[in-house]
Amino acid sequence: MKTNIPFHPDRTVQAFYLFFIIHTSQIGAGLMGVPRILVLEAGVDAWISVLVAGLYLHLIVFIMLQILKSYENADILGIQQDLFGVWIGKALGIIYVLYIYMLLLTVIKNYIEVVQVFIFPEMPIWLMSLFLLSLMVYSILGGFRVVVGTSVVFFFLTIWLVFTIYKPITYMDWEHFFPVLQTPVPDLLKGVQQVTFSVLGLEILFFVYPFIQDKKRAALPAHAGVLFTTFLILLVTVVSIGYFSPDQLKSTVWATLSLFKIISFSILERFDFIAVALWMMVIIPNIVLFGWMIIHSLNRLFNAPKKPSLYGLAFLLFITSITAEKRVALNELTDWTGQIGFWIVFVYPLLIYVLVLLKKSMKKRHAS
Repeated sequence: MKTNIPFHPDRTVQAFYLFFIIHTSQIGAGLMGVPRILVLEAGVDAWISVLVAGLYLHLIVFIMLQILKSYENADILGIQQDLFGVWIGKALGIIYVLYIYMLLLTVIKNYIEVVQVFIFPEMPIWLMSLFLLSLMVYSILGGFRVVVGTSVVFFFLTIWLVFTIYKPITYMDWEHFFPVLQTPVPDLLKGVQQVTFSVLGLEILFFVYPFIQDKKRAALPAHAGVLFTTFLILLVTVVSIGYFSPDQLKSTVWATLSLFKIISFSILERFDFIAVALWMMVIIPNIVLFGWMIIHSLNRLFNAPKKPSLYGLAFLLFITSITAEKRVALNELTDWTGQIGFWIVFVYPLLIYVLVLLKKSMKKRHAS
């Protein structure tokens, strides 16, 4: 495996698409229940945890871009091989693949459970899983540009849902936010960690960067994507705290979706049913992007042909998605994925950055 990926203009996209890629990879199943998780850890000061987490997300984006700029046209797989050697680099690449697979499975399983709870309790898991995986296969077969196009199209098809939250805002009780700054700092930091669990997907920057044409302009859309993600999490967290009482919010599993229950129109009584159905458009970019990352990684690591790998991935996801049906198993999968993802996405890049700087310093010494 070569460190740098050959640059093919016909397989690349403009830098401003990074906004859609990063944002849609972060926003998905996690946003549905993040307010409850944050309040359990940080209480009514959970909004502070969101702001701190947002700042840290920008720091990680900056670190990732600095690492990538140190190479001509490399992804994380090539960088790891350059830093650690072939065998350790491949082993670390396999860990990345396994983590992304867990993340992809978590997204699929969580959404299927939401559909069963809110709309169709008797719907078989295999049917919904087959439908989602069919969309994944169809999109990835179109190539990288189609994968990016999926993010752009579904972003604009679902962004209007943000404006429907105006109704819960009118019922907010601002006394729920007081007293302010009463949460101990360790609990606020636990809330920060929970936010990072909910926005896993930022690591896609390590994989798509070689396919960006004007790399010098990559920083602005990348940071804009993270900023918009932070804004949405802050919005739903603040509205949820203001709308629900603290005790209510702690017992409301999918607080974000529950906000839609009070929205109704003259021709539509239960808007929450529509919101749950439309949420599929929110998670489809997750599924497509994560699936593409796995196929790209397998091709880079083992020169595996893309089509057979894609069909094999879809089959494996289908089997694993229908085997674990209990809520306890799903909670364990989600927790494991979040904990592993925290170290891979928000700690590991710091180590890579230090090693890249050390390697640069050693090269300068040898050159002098």
